[in-house]
Amino acid sequence: MTDFTREEVTQEQLDQLVEDASYLQDEAEALKYVIDEVPYTDAPPEGQSIAEMLLLIDHAQLSYYRPIIEDAYQSDRPTHLKDYDHFEETFSLDEDKAKDIQKSLSKIAKHRAGLVNLIKKISLIDWELVVYRDGSEILLFDFAQEMIRFERGKLKDIADLVMVFNQEKATQRKIDKRANNRPSANQQSQPDN
Repeated sequence: MTDFTREEVTQEQLDQLVEDASYLQDEAEALKYVIDEVPYTDAPPEGQSIAEMLLLIDHAQLSYYRPIIEDAYQSDRPTHLKDYDHFEETFSLDEDKAKDIQKSLSKIAKHRAGLVNLIKKISLIDWELVVYRDGSEILLFDFAQEMIRFERGKLKDIADLVMVFNQEKATQRKIDKRANNRPSANQQSQPDN
């Protein structure tokens, strides 16, 4: 095993983790009001659609992060990440869930509320429990931080995609406006009397 210096997890760090974990729940609720304005099932070349990224985040928290956090917290035996299939390997896009994005956003928020409650239930000292990854040790707290970084990255990708879609819409409106303001071919060919 690789030795590492165990740092004490502070209450301030734990409070920040709760706040960061709650962000996904807030973001899912906020997206409900704007998601229908963008083509959320359209994927860019070499990328994922907004719906796919949201469903991947939910799959990751349900099938990977939460079970590992629960296992590390509740089990007397060591928790090894190799005992869990990584969420990126087990994810497959469910087209029905992608199409019913409002329902999916509600489920993401509900699932996150459950995970936040679990995080709040774990005592400060238990966040210093060790999880084993490929022969090395990481703190349970650091593992939870990895989840937050993954989600923040995906949410940034979603925000970037929404911005691209909105810019495309604005550009199309300008083109349409110019086309409508241009005199038609019939008006240009008529001589002035």
